[in-house]
Amino acid sequence: MRHPESSRLFASALALLLAPLVVLGATACVPASSTMPTPEAKGPVTVATMIDSEGAILGNMLLILLEKNGFATEDKTSFGTPDILRKALEAGEVDLVVDYTGSGQYYGAVAEDSVWSDPDKGYEATRDYDKETNNLWWLEPAPANNTEMLAVLRTFAEANSLVTMEDFAAYVNAGKTVKLICAAGFAENPKGLLGYQEAYGFTLRADQLIILSHGNTAEMLKALSEGTDGVNVSLVYGTDGSLDKMDMVVLDDPKNVPPVYRPAPVLRGELADQYPELETLFAPVFRTLTRETLQQLNARVAFDGEEARAVALDYLKAKGFAE
Repeated sequence: MRHPESSRLFASALALLLAPLVVLGATACVPASSTMPTPEAKGPVTVATMIDSEGAILGNMLLILLEKNGFATEDKTSFGTPDILRKALEAGEVDLVVDYTGSGQYYGAVAEDSVWSDPDKGYEATRDYDKETNNLWWLEPAPANNTEMLAVLRTFAEANSLVTMEDFAAYVNAGKTVKLICAAGFAENPKGLLGYQEAYGFTLRADQLIILSHGNTAEMLKALSEGTDGVNVSLVYGTDGSLDKMDMVVLDDPKNVPPVYRPAPVLRGELADQYPELETLFAPVFRTLTRETLQQLNARVAFDGEEARAVALDYLKAKGFAE
């Protein structure tokens, strides 16, 4: 019989001899997939918007959709005024912005005036110009028209029989009290205040205007609501959310003076080439954004004080675009 101690020593020696084989066998059995590199992350995509509630909401929708589809993102929502945002996009400092189709005429797109009052033709003119000239891709816009209009308090409108811009022109020409608050871009625009004055036959003096350097209508509507510095008329956009809650009405523009402004994602062409899926990623969501829908969403941020990202995520979940 083999001595117990000899058996133990033999077993230990055998184990030492077999150990390298066990290690080698274990290594050989590791699944190949565990040694494969992880997929390269997509992006980052820098998303920037103007400084209003709508920009913040739509920008956050873009961020959430990008993240849901595996893109790293950089959040620059509420980045700046329209001119600052445009310059940053052209310079490649940001990748994806929310802009408005009617703005194409100020970026260099040339077309008959009637084109800019047509929602489809105006979009096509802007899209084609920017893609060819600046390698910027205008993606599918929302159906909402966020054009520039004038708003007054409902009580003021009723007291002065103001329903349309024609009524407002008659009010001004009668020498009645007017103090309009608006953005500089609107005041100096042939398709803004200058266009309204020419089309309806009235003129506002410098002392009848309060002109702000930015286009944040939340501040303007607050001044209108409170009558700050005698303000009784304000620039407003078609999708502003505070109108109903603040008991304001928009003066109808039967001559369609300002161009149609439909919100749309605008993407740098280099990124569109690198990630072709971006061209259609946002379209299903933007198709649901009617004027009434945006008014309601904007109201939650501008009037109720909710966070833009929370409002954006809530809407995407409600429509089945996010979990």
